[in-house]
Amino acid sequence: MTRFTARLTLVVGATFGSLLFMAAQPTQAATWHKGTPSNVRGTWKTKKLKVNTGSTSLTAYDQVTIGKTSLADYSYTGSSRVGIKGTSAKYATVGKYTYVIKVKIAKGVYGTLHVKKQSSKVLVIGNGTKNVNPAKYYKA
Repeated sequence: MTRFTARLTLVVGATFGSLLFMAAQPTQAATWHKGTPSNVRGTWKTKKLKVNTGSTSLTAYDQVTIGKTSLADYSYTGSSRVGIKGTSAKYATVGKYTYVIKVKIAKGVYGTLHVKKQSSKVLVIGNGTKNVNPAKYYKA
């Protein structure tokens, strides 16, 4: 083996070895911030849906209110309201205008929402960190 071949083999081996080492490095964990992102704060509603229950017809929609450190998510059907309110919010940025927001609902109970801002008047909100059951919400 010539000197040139030996050096070339050494350089190529070192290059591929370093590339494999760099590729195996874990990514950094998300940075959690206190509160909620200011660009998604406010009251957001889904479009109203007409629900027929036998002889009566009801209107149903979902409403999310995002405050500085709290979040309220309520479903309205006719005149009844069901939902949750969470405090001590914190969020992590997971993409461009995409956030995971965690809130404390009760002692030891936490809720997680995946929020993506599509425009100044539209949010897509899903449950959990994987954005399960996403729905479009419009600025109220």
